[in-house]
Amino acid sequence: MNEAQAGILGAVPRLACYLTFSLTNASQAAGGLRSLCDVADGGKTVVGFGQPLVLGLDGRVAGLRTFPAYVGPAFTVPSTPAALWCWLRGDDRGELLHRSRSIQRAVSPAFSLDTVIDAFQYGASRDLTGYEDGTENPKGKKATEAAVAQGEGEGLYGSSFVAVQQ
Repeated sequence: MNEAQAGILGAVPRLACYLTFSLTNASQAAGGLRSLCDVADGGKTVVGFGQPLVLGLDGRVAGLRTFPAYVGPAFTVPSTPAALWCWLRGDDRGELLHRSRSIQRAVSPAFSLDTVIDAFQYGASRDLTGYEDGTENPKGKKATEAAVAQGEGEGLYGSSFVAVQQ
């Protein structure tokens, strides 16, 4: 039985929109998340919970942590944690816009929208440098084994961890 959000292992969509939210009212977070269930299906809309949200709900998820910031000679890698992350997948920009607005309404006033990043597939799934994304990703059962938690403890079955880089 696979309880993972289908979009995690789905093909790269032609268009996408990434939303990040801060937790602004922990006492209303559970209600906001229940409302989000009416909009997010796990396929066209993938949802991630960040450490700020889990801690705001007095929860704990084994292995969940905020990505550390790094600094070195001539480089910095900031850490920009989010309480809630949504990956909207699709092929119609207008539909993505309406869905992002529905999500924003669903989670307010518990969450505040911080960033909206539009994405698109270029050519044959290449980024603007020409690199073809996903060529080293495993396929089929090996992809599920690599991306989806199994046997990791209570409450983690079917979950995934994501580090988002901008």
